[in-house]
Amino acid sequence: MNLGEISLAFKGCNGESSSSFKDYLIGLNLLTQELNDGITITDSNNYILRDIEILLDKAIINLGAADLLLKKGYFHWGFVTSYYSNFFSVQALNRLQINFNTWTEKGIECKVTSYLKKEIEVKTANSSKGSHNSQFHKFYENYLIFRNTRSIDRYWTLAIREFRLRAEALLRDEINYSIENYHYYELELDLDVYNKIINDNKKNPSAHRPTIDNPKNYSLPNLELALSRIRVTIYILNYLANANLEYKSYFERRCKRRINNIKSKYPNLSSWLLSNLEEWLQFVEVETDDELTV
Repeated sequence: MNLGEISLAFKGCNGESSSSFKDYLIGLNLLTQELNDGITITDSNNYILRDIEILLDKAIINLGAADLLLKKGYFHWGFVTSYYSNFFSVQALNRLQINFNTWTEKGIECKVTSYLKKEIEVKTANSSKGSHNSQFHKFYENYLIFRNTRSIDRYWTLAIREFRLRAEALLRDEINYSIENYHYYELELDLDVYNKIINDNKKNPSAHRPTIDNPKNYSLPNLELALSRIRVTIYILNYLANANLEYKSYFERRCKRRINNIKSKYPNLSSWLLSNLEEWLQFVEVETDDELTV
């Protein structure tokens, strides 16, 4: 869906719900056969919007945690943490397209069938579709529509493409599960090289070239990618707030609370991350149109 279609899909939603989409789905008490065949549900989009807001929080928290880890010298666990920031943003962005997977007692595939009628087909997912890798692939497919249109900025351009160094989910698996010192090399490095990588990790990668290129630093560019996907998530939510007065005040309140908490609770966040979050986490008037794509 383009931005206009997304805004129509969430028209009338305010994001304020005490229940998650998962709890709502469980409460429908759908039969196994209904889920196997696929069944259409309606009026669940506000639960989805509520989940998107929380996923954005998770993405921001993991972004900050990764930044601190990288500046303290925990390079590869810093990558895993920035990976999860990306993963939570991808989950949020797939939900904005209403083409995502969730889990109750089994994997459930959810896909919009009519954004105007707020109709969603839910059905039992193939077991492989619940993997992290499959959710990234779904994200790339969902946002392919924006590849050949005017980009908002370089962060948007970066966000909707695959990680330029390696497939993210596969790299995360290697770091988590392989027993190789080329992934956990912190204790093998000379102190001088180790400190230079730390200094690289303190700088904005879009403005500074790293001084160390061997061993490969996957972490810092992945952190920038995580920030970029947070950018796209906030941009689309801001677009919804422009098109939807019911959601605008909630969006403004949550953004203000987020930036106040980031500044008070995470004072050591890198300035290049904080300045971007401060700029993006506020309501901005933009032109909205049902046919607009960007």
